[in-house]
Amino acid sequence: MGSFLFWGIVNFIFNGRKVGKNFDVVLGSSGPIFAALLAWLYASFHRLPFVFEIRDITYRQLIATGKSKSSFPVKLMKKFELFLCRRAKRVVVVTNGFKDVLSSDGIDENKISIITNGVEISPLIERKSANGGVHLSYFGTLGISQKIDETFPYAVEIAKAQNNFTYQIIGEGAQRGAIETILSNGNYPYIELLHGMTPEELELYYKQTNLSVVTLAKSEDFKYTLPSKLFQIMGRGIAVLFIGPDGEAADIVRKYHAGITLCGTLQEDIQVLRDFFAQSDYQEQLYMMGQNGYKAVAHCYDRKTLAADYLDLLRSCAKGK
Repeated sequence: MGSFLFWGIVNFIFNGRKVGKNFDVVLGSSGPIFAALLAWLYASFHRLPFVFEIRDITYRQLIATGKSKSSFPVKLMKKFELFLCRRAKRVVVVTNGFKDVLSSDGIDENKISIITNGVEISPLIERKSANGGVHLSYFGTLGISQKIDETFPYAVEIAKAQNNFTYQIIGEGAQRGAIETILSNGNYPYIELLHGMTPEELELYYKQTNLSVVTLAKSEDFKYTLPSKLFQIMGRGIAVLFIGPDGEAADIVRKYHAGITLCGTLQEDIQVLRDFFAQSDYQEQLYMMGQNGYKAVAHCYDRKTLAADYLDLLRSCAKGK
């Protein structure tokens, strides 16, 4: 990542004609932090307004995945991120919680704007019957933050309650090898692991799903994280199975009655699943959760509306405005 920053600086200094400088505003997005640092350096070099967008607060994410608060990587990331926040004309975050965290770290809350993740609204696909079964899915990164192997006990519980049950996992990442090893013992015949694929290919598998996993490590440092996957699932009319900290993502699922939230201990979460699937109308409830999620996204998280809000913010920061 350091080489990216170095060659980026070399490029805009010595290859400036191709890069250009006739811009109104420079937007730097993080992570990775080095892309945002390069954007700030470019803006400073050309005396342009700089807007800092934070998709994830990296130093909080490092702590959530096991790094000590006093470790060098955490301290370095925190210095970089707060440095850029102080020098930006505006800071854009994707959750209310991120704004609270930055404010508590000394960043003026009046310069922080919240523009959440969103999704392009497509026609709702009818999935009421779902072949009479429960078809669970996880499509995305198989990383240490997601802990997909820790979703397997929940899959076991659903399989006990529902004979026609499948769990499809599609993706790549650091945890894929560990997941392959676990599945190789044959104890989870209803779980299918597939390699990553194009968005177009993935749509076929979404159509077969009536409950989809959004998972985060159950850490206080992830309670303000709002995965874009949440809105992608809701925007397809699919019920959400949220496994993670009791925070902003869980609040959205509950607020709109868009799925099931598992935010407790393993035993508490398993009891929630037992109670839900013991109900005779759980199929209808899953269907209505999907409908509720779709309506919520269409009303509050339409990407076109959010993009228009973002453009208004950038125009207000533009040079000479």
